[in-house]
Amino acid sequence: MPTAAIKTLGCKLNQYESQQMREQLLRLGYTIVDVDCPADLYIVNSCTVTHHADSDTRRLARRAKRLNPHAYVVVTGCYPQVARQELAAIPEIDLVCDQEEKARLADVLPEALRHADATSTTSPHDHLVHQFAEHTRCFIKVQEGCNARCSYCIIPDARGPSRSVALSEVIEQARELARAGHPELVLIGTHLGQYGRDLKDDIDLTGLLLQLAALPEVRRLRLSSIEPREVTDELISLIAGGGRALDACCEGSSLDCAASKLCRYLHIPLQSGSNTVLQRMRRPYTSESYAALINRMHDAQPATGLGTDVIVGFPGETDEEFEQTRELLTSLPLSYLHVFTYSPRRGTPAADMPNQVPYPVALERNHVLRELSERKRESFARQMLGQTLETVLQTDEGDGWLRGVTDNYLQLRVQAPKTMLNSIRACTATDLNASTLIGTIQT
Repeated sequence: MPTAAIKTLGCKLNQYESQQMREQLLRLGYTIVDVDCPADLYIVNSCTVTHHADSDTRRLARRAKRLNPHAYVVVTGCYPQVARQELAAIPEIDLVCDQEEKARLADVLPEALRHADATSTTSPHDHLVHQFAEHTRCFIKVQEGCNARCSYCIIPDARGPSRSVALSEVIEQARELARAGHPELVLIGTHLGQYGRDLKDDIDLTGLLLQLAALPEVRRLRLSSIEPREVTDELISLIAGGGRALDACCEGSSLDCAASKLCRYLHIPLQSGSNTVLQRMRRPYTSESYAALINRMHDAQPATGLGTDVIVGFPGETDEEFEQTRELLTSLPLSYLHVFTYSPRRGTPAADMPNQVPYPVALERNHVLRELSERKRESFARQMLGQTLETVLQTDEGDGWLRGVTDNYLQLRVQAPKTMLNSIRACTATDLNASTLIGTIQT
């Protein structure tokens, strides 16, 4: 039987789309193997957010050919959208697919690589993901593309304009994955807060949450990254009411039901705490408005996990501007930071800006904020001691220990039987090891 391996780089959207490709390959007669194994077909689902991601794609394609010189190597994802000819010139790469082509592998792969037998059938729902392989929590793509033009970002070129997935399709995908046994569904998109603005349905992100929460199969919902100006008062109220016992949810209003199923968590990108840097980045808010939003969310529900993205070393970033960022992040009740060192992207305005920050300077700033992130993560976890947290148990660590993710996005370990894997349990946090909670399951 022919074998295939998929390597996914980058964001949650790519992870979802790799699952779509995996299921296409299964229907084509392939057995999926680990990417470190020799395979007949390799697919690299690429990212192009940084030059390191581009380099990783090229390296992985060449490595695949070394593992099996006779393998057919495909590169797809965001990198081909902005540099297709560059990739096509690499001898180890046999096929370059753009974003639309990876959704229909059966049409773009050579006939000799399609191995489905005569009993294979197609279904109107073939484009859906029926199960996230080796995942407990799973992703649902509800939107992709972006109409914003931040000066450093290549994603509008790689993903195209903002477009939403039809409400009926999102609901069907949610039902499919919930029925497959996934206890937590994470809604993802390039610009998630834009959901519904291009649809004929009178729907927005909060409306989508209400619709999904009303499905009895759905146990828990989480939002991925959302822009500061798209966090509404209604969304804040829903998140503030989250994390309650699941069995108490649907006796009240649809808002109560949605709140009980929605995780007390948001990831809200900041990118810089300096207003002058934000202006150069073309980010449409100020550090003051961002701080007010984070504090308002914390006041509404102090147990809410609040994460952010921040870029260091943006062109022209002075010591004073970096210090403004560090001071703002230190002062805010954030639970963790994702810190990125600025990477010039060809074709973006920032790549041609003067006063590019030397890499060693940017790297040192990265280290400063990563250390701050670790302190914040541990501090937030410590605040949860004594509290009971709804936790998805997803990993068997051996010796009777299971590891899970709490609704407010903390790691928690408990001693419990393996039969509790892939379930949601109420766990009381009793101790702390670094930033990982130690808990006991409530019965």
